[in-house]
Amino acid sequence: MAGQLTESQINVDEISSRRSTEQRRLILEIIQQADGHLDANEIHRQACQKSPSISLSTVYRNLQLFKGLDLIEEHQFGGSRRYYESTPQSKHHHLVCLGCGRVFEFKCPSAEKLRSRISREEGFKITDAEVRLVGYCPECQRRLSNTMKNTKNQLVKGR
Repeated sequence: MAGQLTESQINVDEISSRRSTEQRRLILEIIQQADGHLDANEIHRQACQKSPSISLSTVYRNLQLFKGLDLIEEHQFGGSRRYYESTPQSKHHHLVCLGCGRVFEFKCPSAEKLRSRISREEGFKITDAEVRLVGYCPECQRRLSNTMKNTKNQLVKGR
C-alpha cells in the first residue's frame, strides 16, 4: 500500500532521538512505497540495491524502531514469517489466499463494533483487533476447478 511521506515519518530520526542515517530513511521509504506487505528479507533485498552495505540486522533493528513509533504495522499471515506495511490511515483487515499466498485488504466496520461491545461487556481494554480470513482468491479457485476437471477427465478416460 503505497503512501505519501508525512512530516513525522520523514523526521523519524528526530522523533526517536537517534542520529539520522540514510539506511534508516531508505528502509522506511521502501516500506512506505510498497504496494503490499513486505517481509524483512524483501526489504533487505530492495535496500541492498541502493545501499549494498546494509545488513539484515540493520533492517530488523529499524523495523523494531518503526513499530515502536507506530510508523509501521507487523502482521503474521500464518507460518512464522512476519510482514510489514506502513501504518494505514484507516483500519483494514486481511484475506490470505492459501493457493498463491497473496494478501488482500478489506474493510470491516462490524469488527470495530464487535471490539467496542466486547470491551464494554467484559470490561477488557482491547488495544487491537484484526480480522484475518483465509481461503482461495478467484484466480486460485479457477485454477483448482480446472485441475479438478482435468483430473476427473483423466480418471474417466482411464476406465
